[in-house]
Amino acid sequence: MPTLGFRFRAYADEQTLRALKAQLKLACKIYNTLRWADIYFYQRDGKGLTQTELRQLALDLRKQDDEYKQLYSQVVQQIADRYYEARQRFFEGLARFPKEKKPHKYYSLVYPQYGWKILQVREIRKRKQEE
Repeated sequence: MPTLGFRFRAYADEQTLRALKAQLKLACKIYNTLRWADIYFYQRDGKGLTQTELRQLALDLRKQDDEYKQLYSQVVQQIADRYYEARQRFFEGLARFPKEKKPHKYYSLVYPQYGWKILQVREIRKRKQEE
């Protein structure tokens, strides 16, 4: 079965770049809020939040504040999953406890069901198939 690799570059105007930076900043705020909430519940109850509770808390944050409604609900849930996985890696001894993120160091968002349209396809390299 042939393996294909795609390389692409997304071009955006200034308005789109500003919107993306604002969304990254909001994602960073949500991540830090989830982190603080998890630490608070651990100190209060002696156990942290589960993945489902983190996701629900993230969605509740989105419902309460109109600013957070700029992010899609799936993106907010993905942020909760990202924090949960970082915390699980800490418990397994593979990493340090998740640090507070700074807005200028929060690099990516995940849009699970967001569509992209490919305008032009250019072949980069063709691999010989072994027979």
